[in-house]
Amino acid sequence: MFVHISTAYVCGEKSGVVLEKPFKMCETLKTTTIVLDIEEELKLAQSHLKELMVAEVSEKVEKDAMAVFGMQRARLFGWPNTYVFTKAMGEMLIGKLGENVPVVIIRPTIVTGTYKEPFPGWSEDV
Repeated sequence: MFVHISTAYVCGEKSGVVLEKPFKMCETLKTTTIVLDIEEELKLAQSHLKELMVAEVSEKVEKDAMAVFGMQRARLFGWPNTYVFTKAMGEMLIGKLGENVPVVIIRPTIVTGTYKEPFPGWSEDV
């Protein structure tokens, strides 16, 4: 069995009852004529980064430009940000690659603090 911790927010910003169902490859939250292809998304991001590197922009400009690019791609397919966009793509890949393995995807609304290590309640960067 494979257990994956995702986030409830992969389902988008909906109100009311939200059905917990796995994402299929290429599935998006928004109807669009553009197909969500994970391999293509990776190539697009790498290409955009390469253009920035060739232009020899500063590290800050590069980081900011990649953040804007990621947000544009996420919103194109209906996700509000890159965090949940990449979580959704991860779920798609798990479903595809784990076809012969039982998969459990847990979608909590928040993940914080530890039970024991390095001490109870510890949270990074807080």
